[in-house]
Amino acid sequence: MSFELAVIAALLLASIVGMLAQRLRLPYTVSLVIVGLVFAVVRDRFFPGFDPGLHLTPQLLFTILLPALVYEAAFHLELRHFLETWRTVLVLAVPGVLVGTALTFGASWAVLGTLGLQLPWPVLLLASTILAATDPVGVLALLREVGAPRRLAVIMEGESLLNDGIAIVAFGVVLTALGLDPHHATLTFGWVVRFLSWEILGAVLIGGALGLGLSWLTSTIDDHLIEITLTTISAFGSFLLADQAHASGIIACLVAGVLSGNVGATYGMSASTRVAVTSFWEYAAFVANSIIFLLVGLETSPMRLVQIAAVVLVVWLSMQLARSLFIAGSLPIMEPVRFASRKGLVAVLTWGGLRGGVAMVLAMSVPRTWAYRQQLIDVVFGAVLLTILLQAPTMPLLLRLFGIGRDKGFRQEAVLLRTRLRALNEAERYLERQHEAGAVLPEVYESLRSEFVRRREELDTLGKQLRIDAGAILDEERRELERQLALVEKESVRQSYAQGALDDHLMRRLVREIDDRILALDEGPKSSTRG
Repeated sequence: MSFELAVIAALLLASIVGMLAQRLRLPYTVSLVIVGLVFAVVRDRFFPGFDPGLHLTPQLLFTILLPALVYEAAFHLELRHFLETWRTVLVLAVPGVLVGTALTFGASWAVLGTLGLQLPWPVLLLASTILAATDPVGVLALLREVGAPRRLAVIMEGESLLNDGIAIVAFGVVLTALGLDPHHATLTFGWVVRFLSWEILGAVLIGGALGLGLSWLTSTIDDHLIEITLTTISAFGSFLLADQAHASGIIACLVAGVLSGNVGATYGMSASTRVAVTSFWEYAAFVANSIIFLLVGLETSPMRLVQIAAVVLVVWLSMQLARSLFIAGSLPIMEPVRFASRKGLVAVLTWGGLRGGVAMVLAMSVPRTWAYRQQLIDVVFGAVLLTILLQAPTMPLLLRLFGIGRDKGFRQEAVLLRTRLRALNEAERYLERQHEAGAVLPEVYESLRSEFVRRREELDTLGKQLRIDAGAILDEERRELERQLALVEKESVRQSYAQGALDDHLMRRLVREIDDRILALDEGPKSSTRG
């Protein structure tokens, strides 16, 4: 199959899986991995020579998919919220990766030796380093859905963004130490210091310069197509420039994304442009995630994983133990989310630390001449699959166990309360119209009004018991209705343009005005300077 056809087929399959996942209420990323595994089993059993034409190569992931994912997440990461949790994020992302690598290696080596299972120590060291980076994509969506503390989501997202870069840098050091890096033959203390300093500092400088420079450019124009193009240059340009300069492309892309989202979007983009830019990057992230998780399953050989299932299980359990021990020991120096218990925080941060495409591609990027390359790939792929297929689907159970967020019953009660308030408002408006028309006797009108007052007080009491602000629900209902009406206006403007009643300039001007209102409804009162 050609590469172009394979991409189209992957997007079509991802769309179908996405629709089915919504209907069946399954995690989207987990569904993609399962479908990929099914295709892998069918391929190995009936079409062993079939080449799908699309593979999770380092070039595809590091040049196209990963920059899109990192930039989109960084673009939406509010610097204010990140700074509120910076200590926790840095502890998890920097020493967390290093200590996690050491603990995972030590625990795995000890247990495998006790059980008599053979695995070369270089394989185990590289696997422990690769698996240190978390990728909680599906878990973050779940946390937002159940209404978990926002600080928790910010911590997990910030950690994931930073430790991708840190883990890749650590992987380069270990690769050199094992003599597997063709560009660096020996490992010295001076080389490590220079390597780490430039990988991080150089990336920050490159990403910062490009992010701020292109953010300034966005403030000089007001054209959503050009500004989308500038953010695209910021994302992929920062990554490629840093990579060419032998700095960390991931860290450079992260810095450029944070600056573009917090400086360029806030002070250099109109509301209409921010809507367009946000939509573009949300789609880019959807495509990247779809391809990565689909290929995670497709690139796996289920039969080989079955043969080394015991080794994979030991490594996976060692990962969980290492992460939980580090988090539990680091709580005194963190700024933890206010949880019902410290155990709940440790459990959620540990179990929510999924691994994803970065780990798999790092394993595949090891030189093909290395004798243990296939063993490394199988161990890493197996551990990643366990985090996706076991940890992600069971997160709702863990959240309910520790009382984090709001359960399904709460959401149903909130919907019922909102619907009752809406119906009561409609009935009151109808009564007022009838009264004004003289169709209701004064005595009946007063009696019914008293009844409405009593029912509203009951609903207010119910809302307080559920800790739901009835007034806030009504405000939300109003905002949603205003948003729908604005979309109707927008469609009417576009129809007028299609019929020739408006020229292109006037149509864009009216659409921008409507987008301004929509964004104000989504974000609330917020001042910004339009570019």
